[in-house]
Formats: sequence, C-alpha cells, structure tokens
Amino acid sequence: MELIEIDGVDAAQFARFHALRDDVRRHDQEFPVGLGLTECQVLFARQDADLRVEGLAVVDGDTWLGMAWLDWWLQENTHIVEVEIAVHPAHRRRGAGTFLLKAATARAKAAGRTVLSTTILGDYETGDSAGTAFAAARGFSRKHTEYHQVFELPMAAERLDELEARIAGQHDEYRLVQWREHTPDEWIEQFADALSVMGEEVPMGELDREPMRWTPERIRQAEERRLEQGRFCHTTAAIAPDGTLAAYTQMGGAAGNPERLYQWDTLVRPEHRGRRLGMGVKIPNLRSLQAELDHPAVLHTWNAVENGPMIAVNKYLGFRPVAQRTNWQQTL
Repeated sequence: MELIEIDGVDAAQFARFHALRDDVRRHDQEFPVGLGLTECQVLFARQDADLRVEGLAVVDGDTWLGMAWLDWWLQENTHIVEVEIAVHPAHRRRGAGTFLLKAATARAKAAGRTVLSTTILGDYETGDSAGTAFAAARGFSRKHTEYHQVFELPMAAERLDELEARIAGQHDEYRLVQWREHTPDEWIEQFADALSVMGEEVPMGELDREPMRWTPERIRQAEERRLEQGRFCHTTAAIAPDGTLAAYTQMGGAAGNPERLYQWDTLVRPEHRGRRLGMGVKIPNLRSLQAELDHPAVLHTWNAVENGPMIAVNKYLGFRPVAQRTNWQQTL
C-alpha cells in the first residue's frame, strides 16, 4: 500500500478522491450526505484564516482503497485534528483504515496536536456501524450523539399554511427579516453575536471542543467561501421590539448536490424562548427555500439527543430520524 497526499491542485486526482468518499457514503448511508466535488475542492484550494484542509489516499497500484480527510482548525481548537476515514466496501479488512489512521496520527503529533476527533454515522437505534467498531477498537471514546433527521421536500403549501396557523398570534410583537447570501450590514454585528451564542448553547456532550467565536469579518469570509463553493443559504431572523435579533434559522444546499438540502443552525436566545419562535422562523424560511425548489429533495438536519425542544420542533414539521451521528475522540 502507498500513501498519496491530496492537495486539490490535480483535478483528476481530486475527482478520484471525492468519488471514493461519496461512493462510501452512498453505500453506508440510507440518506447520504456530504459536500459535492466543487464544494470540497474549494476548501482544499483556499487559504482561510480559520481552517486548513488536507487529504490522504491509500492506493494499491492503480486501485484506490481508502481516503482520509483532515481538518486543521487555526483559531479555536488548535489542539484538535478532525479526521474522517473512509475505505471502499470492496477493500475493507485489508488494513487500509489502520494505515490511514496511523498516517493521520503521525501528522497530528508532528504538529503538536493532542486530540484526534471524528464523526461517524450509525444505526438509528444503537448508533453502531462498521465505523464505530473501528474507532472503538483503536482507542477512540464516544463523546456525543446526535440524531440524523430527514424530511422529503417539497412540503405541500396547505401543510405550511396549517403549521403557520397553529402558531399564529404567539409572537406577533416580533418582526421577521430575511436574507440570502449576504448578511445585511445593519444586522451583521448582532448576527455574529447570535452565531457565537449558538456555539455556546448547542449541547456538545463530553466533547473536548471550544465554541467558534464569530465576528463580522469571519461571517464575510464564510459567505465568500460559500459562494465560491456554489452553495446557497436562506436565513430568517426574528427581531424583538427592542431591536434585538432574538432568533434565527438557516437552510440551504449547493448546486452540485441539488437533491441534498440542509437545515443548519436554529437559535432562539434564552430570554426569548417560550413564544414558538423556533417554528416562527423555520416555517417562513422553508417557504423561501421551497420557492426556488423545482425538484424533489431531502432536507437533512442533526440534533443532540438531549435537545428535546428542537427535536420536537423538527418532528412537528415532519422530520423523522434515520440514523445516529456519533462524535469520537482520542487523546494522543
């Protein structure tokens, strides 16, 4: 077996790297998720202030056996390397995964990183999979669990009207604002703060991880990166009478994977909870997303198993759980 470094410059090589990753996901997941080719290649090519991405592939002659994706965080979590290892089903149990893990570990140690972290999808009931068995056998510990939930779109307009009617009058004192790819200047300071609060509020179990600290500059960088990747985003925020950005939600996807859409963050600030604001921002945001949807798609989202209120909101909308996503870490 031979190790190849993937830099994203060689387009043909990167296409094989991405195809292997996506093939594994399609084989192992009933509802596959993951970035498209352009989305991935942009991450490898960019020189961002907060993230560096590295790829490895293990090959046997001209046969690609497996791949590893390494995220190096450069602002927060500079003690962690996030690693994803995927081995093609036809080439498992030949040592390719162990080979890749050893290579990733050596790189992490050489850079002074002290924690390897990975995320694995597994069975809905137990969270178990070939990936979790591999991680447990090599010294990783399960630190956090989320439900992977899906919802097939489009939702009927009548159903949206019905859901909206059920929460009518519960937050009339709030007004809604919506935007697409660029956060309006008038809201960017408050939105940066809300994103930081989201990082602090979201349940993280026993994970050794620092929340991201957002600034207007970091938002603009993320927006630039998202556009370069061919991604799109719909945001709806609720504004309290005092002008405070009280809640927000974001949904989107990418042109390269039109059948895969994502419900990203939803936050209701603690002092504004109990007014159905979660539903109050999700429903109009879903309307915005569907207004441009001309094909069937699956909307994916993830929630910590202990986040009962948000799971209930998603269930009310029509999401159903299909898998567990578990987070594992190993101290080096």
